Amino acid sequence: MSDSRRLLDLSHPIEHDMMTNPWMQKPTISAFLTREQSAAFTTDGVTFQMEVISLPGSTGTYLDSPFQFHVDGPDVSAVPLERLFDVPIVVVRVPDTISIGREPFVAAGELTGAAVLVETGHSRHWGTGAFFQSSPYLTRDAVEYLIEANPAVVGIDSQNIDNGADKTKPAQHNLLGAGILILECMANLADVPDRGARLRVLPTPIREAGSFPVRPVAVVGA
Repeated sequence: MSDSRRLLDLSHPIEHDMMTNPWMQKPTISAFLTREQSAAFTTDGVTFQMEVISLPGSTGTYLDSPFQFHVDGPDVSAVPLERLFDVPIVVVRVPDTISIGREPFVAAGELTGAAVLVETGHSRHWGTGAFFQSSPYLTRDAVEYLIEANPAVVGIDSQNIDNGADKTKPAQHNLLGAGILILECMANLADVPDRGARLRVLPTPIREAGSFPVRPVAVVGA
């Protein structure tokens, strides 16, 4: 990689017992084998630790696969990697907007095959209860436009790409049904240029998982 390139981490870290959606289990991280126990298997001065991690798939910054809403769709292990690796980024900025319609996506120009990342500024509330309140979401009108535009993936820095009160879940159900992947709870989108950066995500290949934490990276510069 050229020294002129920058890598921007677009994920939130996951910690033991961290705040999550109130109706979800908190993640737990514990030692399966402690450093003290490992001393029985190693030479003096050499120790290691092995962890047991339990968490819902929708923890931290995570990828939604079509399988989450469509039983015959690809799961996290089978999503097309060409939709996630080295994909041109288009950032759509809608600061402090809760209900996001089609207009900012129309104004953004060509979106076909792109990683459309929606920056609302809501990620500033990460780690507080406010992150799960008044969470920005896409309207059905915006979803219909995006399906026509056919980006590779759509990401957002809020808690849910859908309105939590809308039981039809138009963004998740319809985008995933069209094969358009979703990234939620993204971080640091303010640091990504409107165009010119590229997205790289390699999901953990877990079968029969509809969503799972990932670490999206924006590559900026030549």
